[in-house]
Formats: sequence, C-alpha cells, structure tokens
Amino acid sequence: LEAMKMEIDITSPVSGVVSKILVNTTDSVEEGETLAIIG
Repeated sequence: LEAMKMEIDITSPVSGVVSKILVNTTDSVEEGETLAIIG
C-alpha cells in the first residue's frame, strides 16, 4: 500500500496467492476494508 509517497506493508492472517484485487489505484480506503481476495 502506498500513501503520500510512503510505502506501508500490509499483512494477512492466511497464506496464499492474491486472486482478485478489489480496489483501484485512485480509490480511498478505510481501515478494515477488504482490499484483495486470497484464494
């Protein structure tokens, strides 16, 4: 995740491969929002 030219690592409670990304690069997101599906 990149915000204001800062890179922020996000973690997942499960391992796997990202099968679908649910947000676009210009979208604003809120804490707790699902960003991607791992499957």
